[in-house]
Amino acid sequence: MTKLGIILKTKRLLLRPLTLDDAEEAYRNWTSDPEVARFMRWEVHDSPAVTRAWLVADAQDEKAHNFGFVRKDTGALIGCGGLCWSKDHGMYELGYNIMKSCWNQGYTTEAAQALVVYARDELHQKRLFCCHAVDNPASGRVMKKAGFVYQRDGSYTNFDGTRHFACREYLLEF
Repeated sequence: MTKLGIILKTKRLLLRPLTLDDAEEAYRNWTSDPEVARFMRWEVHDSPAVTRAWLVADAQDEKAHNFGFVRKDTGALIGCGGLCWSKDHGMYELGYNIMKSCWNQGYTTEAAQALVVYARDELHQKRLFCCHAVDNPASGRVMKKAGFVYQRDGSYTNFDGTRHFACREYLLEF
């Protein structure tokens, strides 16, 4: 698990466990951005304290394997993602988000591909689930590049139940 200090490497990124020390940078770079949160299950964070509370809760989730995405060239924390157990699907679900200034540069695809390898090789998973809001096709392109195959249309709701999204569901089988 990431809580033990596993670091994944891609050509341009280090994927490492998030810590409480990351709260300010994560808040500044993406958790406070309404555009980043637009299709996410979480709500925009209105303070670094909210981001800190999220980091604490995440660290306590034994079924979560989440990583911060750090650019090798600058050391900047630009996003996060990982694998969370989905009771509804009976498998891990891949998720990710990245700061807006890094959109459309391939960072999310690199991170997603590394997370897929981690799920297969370290967690010994045989399949993974993921989905994206219909209105967020860029996320679907990341999923396809990571090896996921479209299965069907569906829907999801944010964590507090106030927003509902039509989505496309994908599966990756090893």
